[in-house]
Amino acid sequence: MRHSAILVLRADGRFSELLRKNGCKVINLELLKTEEVSDLDEFVSTIQRINEYDGVFLTSPVAAEIFLRHLTSEGRKFSGKVYVLGERAKTVMDRSGLRVISSAGANTAKDLIESFDLSEFAGKNLLFIRGDRSVRTIPEMLASIAPVDELVVYNTVEAPRNDSVIEDVRDRLKMNDVAWTCFFSPSGVDTFISNFGSEDLATVKAAVIGATTARRATEMGLNVGFISERSNAEDFAAGFAAYIKNIE
Repeated sequence: MRHSAILVLRADGRFSELLRKNGCKVINLELLKTEEVSDLDEFVSTIQRINEYDGVFLTSPVAAEIFLRHLTSEGRKFSGKVYVLGERAKTVMDRSGLRVISSAGANTAKDLIESFDLSEFAGKNLLFIRGDRSVRTIPEMLASIAPVDELVVYNTVEAPRNDSVIEDVRDRLKMNDVAWTCFFSPSGVDTFISNFGSEDLATVKAAVIGATTARRATEMGLNVGFISERSNAEDFAAGFAAYIKNIE
């Protein structure tokens, strides 16, 4: 009989590699992917007048990559601050030459804002570059002290179906042969439920990244057994692998 597997809801990569190095059997199933929006005219126009803003918020590596690529292609310099959440987004921006500001202890947008005195943002013109499903914590928290313009530059959509992997996972779920499922976003929870909600998921434990994803998983009836305290995938993998070893 096959050993119980860990289902990772993203393409094979560093996260799964770290789990395998710790002796885990991993199945990868990418249910979601990101796509740059087809009409970026408003975004390009904004880049051309970027110095009307005092600060830009980037809370994902995808947003960071799109921002930096278009800033470079338009030949623009930005003299304001770039507030970045997450190690992957910070890595994208590290060699940009811009005034990149991050907070080592911030795992959520709320943490990022709270790591500053609000006078940092008061009266400033701010821009939040985001995906269509990004949580709107930043404009909501700053609404009373500063205007925050928002631009959606990418969409999160369902990845092309891999029917053979989906059927394998469905078979494993029926056989209680998936011990854990790893979730990276609330939308990932929703897409998983839409594909496998007809199965008995009571025996599957959810490992999640962050409190927002944990809350959504719980709302959808999943058994959340591990919440990563850090929002980057490498720390998630390392913490989760250590947790599994500790309970075995």
